[in-house]
Amino acid sequence: MQNEYKIDDNDVVYKDVVIIGNGPSGICLSYMLAGNWPYYTGEPHPGDDMLTARLHFNVTNSSEEEEEEEEEKDEEEEDANANKRHQYLETSVVRTSQEGGLARSTRNKLESLSSGIEGRGGGRPLALLMDQLQHPCVDAGLDVPSLLDWRSASECPEHRVVDHVVLGKGQPGGAWQSMDPNVLTISLSRWMSLPDLDLRHWEKLVEAEQLQKSILTESDVCAYMRQEKLNVCKTASRVSVGTVAAYYKDYVRRKGLKQYFRCGTTVTSVRSNLDSPENKRGYNWIVDGYENKSGKRFRYRCKRAVLATGTTDLSNQLGVSGEKTHDWVTHDLNDLETRLEHMFDEYDERTADEEEHPVLVVGAGLSAADAIMAARFRGIPVLHAFRNSKNEWGTAVKISSSYDRLQWLPSSIYPEYHKVYEMMADGGTNYPLYKSLPGYTLVSLDEDDSDESLDANPRRMATLSAPDGQLHTFQVSTAAILIGYKPDLSYFEGNGVGLSKIAGRLIDSKSNPIEIDDITYEVTRSPVKGLYALGPLVGDNFVRFVLGGAFGILAHILCTTNT
Repeated sequence: MQNEYKIDDNDVVYKDVVIIGNGPSGICLSYMLAGNWPYYTGEPHPGDDMLTARLHFNVTNSSEEEEEEEEEKDEEEEDANANKRHQYLETSVVRTSQEGGLARSTRNKLESLSSGIEGRGGGRPLALLMDQLQHPCVDAGLDVPSLLDWRSASECPEHRVVDHVVLGKGQPGGAWQSMDPNVLTISLSRWMSLPDLDLRHWEKLVEAEQLQKSILTESDVCAYMRQEKLNVCKTASRVSVGTVAAYYKDYVRRKGLKQYFRCGTTVTSVRSNLDSPENKRGYNWIVDGYENKSGKRFRYRCKRAVLATGTTDLSNQLGVSGEKTHDWVTHDLNDLETRLEHMFDEYDERTADEEEHPVLVVGAGLSAADAIMAARFRGIPVLHAFRNSKNEWGTAVKISSSYDRLQWLPSSIYPEYHKVYEMMADGGTNYPLYKSLPGYTLVSLDEDDSDESLDANPRRMATLSAPDGQLHTFQVSTAAILIGYKPDLSYFEGNGVGLSKIAGRLIDSKSNPIEIDDITYEVTRSPVKGLYALGPLVGDNFVRFVLGGAFGILAHILCTTNT
């Protein structure tokens, strides 16, 4: 349908920045490009005295160029400037410069501020810095106010609003809008928050608005909100995916960003074009796509393009026989949930002598764990195949070590996942409706219609190879291959392979992200300047880390433009 329309030259839209992807990364960057910039509050960091010292040094000491100019001023002017700086510190309204706050920081300042910061998952320096300012000591279990103060262009006329558009297939929130809304997030609610609106505060805000529509007067609501603002730093907990999705969508509305979002679109091409006359004006990038409903095509010419499409568009596959040909095989957790619900309804109608064949779950990640819990909750047996090596699933102790990526969280918050990994270690001996196959490899998925007694559906068979190489065949009801996801970069030449850290290999958020500059988030291997990437595409796999990438892009844009 998208081919029914042709792009007229008059339909081409010019933008300074085009963001491909409207998930948390795209929303966060849009908020900053709309003129909302971060300022350091001046409060000390509760767990990092050196970071506090670096912040105050960069606040109270201007750039080298500014220092050289100050040396040329007379003593009276120097004293006046010193008094002004002192007043800033005394009132705790501290900025890295007289105008622009942290956003106007030079590369040298950002490198200095982000040096030596330790954080979760080997994050990039700027991502760790902004996370420590937004969520001080969060990995230590503390829940203290942010060290960032966000100011809008209406409050600070010197803030530049960058002309941009955010393109996304669905509603703001990206992949969060298509996940199972009932599943709890891995991250705590606070970590899912975007700038200047804590998710917990948003929940109270929505609750107060609902109360206002029902019984409370306006004055009652104001009093209620004042109290809730005081309580906003209460201990965070996990929230449902549905709550997070609603928060991201509503964030765009509350922050006045809807004018920048063009949802319901599919991007088909992002490419550079150095042969166009528009290059003299800096419009080096062309973004093509179409509207999902009408099929109408569009084209943007922009000075900078930002890849923010995340990494959960396409499911990883094993490439085994029958994986793509049978409709009882799925790679999607939501689809499996639907199948399980249908199977649960059917089981009520079965006779006592009819055998309930297990669901085969392949994978050892969180999606596989969710699938196992969903099946057992409905009384459906599970056959679970997962990797096994000397470094992974050999014993209960080694299984725990494979779960290290979640050990930084209190184990009491994730009882359901710990239970699944206990089951994996046990093998299913002490857990009904569960049997584990550690180290087994799926070989094929087939249908057996040789039994003439089967009038309708043939038997569904899964063949797996044991660690010793012996083949085992099991009859199953359905198969769920849940071994992770990969990004869909089909809109970029060669699926973006040339942009990755390891040249020639597909981009992977954990092992082979897009190679970028750690401070500016420019794509290092881009054929032309002006291409950026952030979020999971560059290895910042938690929402709490996307702030650093968005901030780095904003700072670089401000640093490399004249206005």
